[in-house]
Amino acid sequence: MTKLFLFFYILALCGCMVGEDYKIKPFIRDEQVKNILNIEANNKFSTINWYTIFGDKDLNTLLKFALKNNISRKKAIENLQIARFQLAIQSRQMLPMLNAQGNYSFNKADSRRNFSENINAFKTGFDVSWEIDIWGKGQYISEQYLEFVKNSGYMLIDTDISITSEIMLNYIKLREAQEKLRITQKNLFLQNEVLQTIKNKYSAGTEDDLALNQAQYTVERTLALIPEINLQIATYQNNIAVLSGVTPNELPIKLDIPQSNITQKVFKYSVKNFYKLPLNTIRARPDILAAEAMVKAQNAVVNSAIASLYPTLDLNAAFSYLSHSGHSLFNSDNQVYGYSPSFLLPIWNWKQLANNVEVQKHQREIYLLDYNEIFLTALIELKNAIFAIEQAYKENSSRQATLSKMKNIFSLTQQKYKNGLVNFTDVALAEQNLLAAETSLIESNSNILQNFVAFYKAAGGGYNSIN
Repeated sequence: MTKLFLFFYILALCGCMVGEDYKIKPFIRDEQVKNILNIEANNKFSTINWYTIFGDKDLNTLLKFALKNNISRKKAIENLQIARFQLAIQSRQMLPMLNAQGNYSFNKADSRRNFSENINAFKTGFDVSWEIDIWGKGQYISEQYLEFVKNSGYMLIDTDISITSEIMLNYIKLREAQEKLRITQKNLFLQNEVLQTIKNKYSAGTEDDLALNQAQYTVERTLALIPEINLQIATYQNNIAVLSGVTPNELPIKLDIPQSNITQKVFKYSVKNFYKLPLNTIRARPDILAAEAMVKAQNAVVNSAIASLYPTLDLNAAFSYLSHSGHSLFNSDNQVYGYSPSFLLPIWNWKQLANNVEVQKHQREIYLLDYNEIFLTALIELKNAIFAIEQAYKENSSRQATLSKMKNIFSLTQQKYKNGLVNFTDVALAEQNLLAAETSLIESNSNILQNFVAFYKAAGGGYNSIN
């Protein structure tokens, strides 16, 4: 029997792979990517820990905390662990399987027959089953599940990118809302001062009802903005808590007390750096790599289906001890063994196996189309993100100029009103325009930061290792 096992083992080692030598053809060539993005293909550009470029300690603390506690990330880790164990299971399907077994049976004698006696039967031993992997079917199964592991690993990285992006967007919007609240409260203070001046003039008979009502309207209009801003602040704080996998009270920092507000000033950065990306930036995105892994996994399924068209060899063997007495069970005279090699050649199955190969090929084509679609989407996302940042900086420059002029207009209008050259309607309008200009600039500063998040997310997010 040892010689038989050795023969089949050598046969398995000498088997040939019958699958297709398949390679993914680039949907969009690197030269096209370079031309579409107008990049210089500089490998020195890095996206690792890109969020630290904003220099916000609170943000960095939040991100580290969230990447440890986020629930979606924990689920992604579990999916990766499942994939690893499935690989461990499936990669051994074509190896010999050894089982130990034992049983005991008792049959009582028939008391009506003098020659009957009680029968004890003891049995123990081993059995082996082995499908010889001649055509590489087992290797294809291992390849398939190895790609599943890679897919799960890349999806974990993609989850990290999504968590980072969502935390940052909510954090930026939170700081934007808090800055809007500060500006609104500052303007409210100034408007109340003006209102008190109008009241004094009204009491002295030097100002009419129209001016008083306009001043009161301006104050009330500004007051009405505060509840909505407070609601936004609370919403963004709660969103950050959910993304961090904890309740708002368990966050590592107090979000309502910012050390500094990153939306107060425009974030300065040379847009030219965006054209110094590595040429493989998109191909290295985790969602692209995950899609590529699925294509490769399905190709292994195709090859496994092709291997099913060929003959299969199985070997079953058993070695046992049989005895009527437990004391003498392991005597050499009680040894029983046997083996049964089998051969199966598919001849006529109404093309079921051949049609299955075609089914798996078409399924592979679907995965390839998914890969192409994700790649094209990623390319356009990156191109749009770069363009959006360029336009956001141009808009911000105009917003700064607008605010500077509006401050001058407000100051001149106040001076003219004090000198009696204009009525209060002009002052009220200048106040409203100033508040709008200040708010618009904060939104513009925030928009630049949000577009940076979109760019780095489109560029792969900087998480280039499986944790």
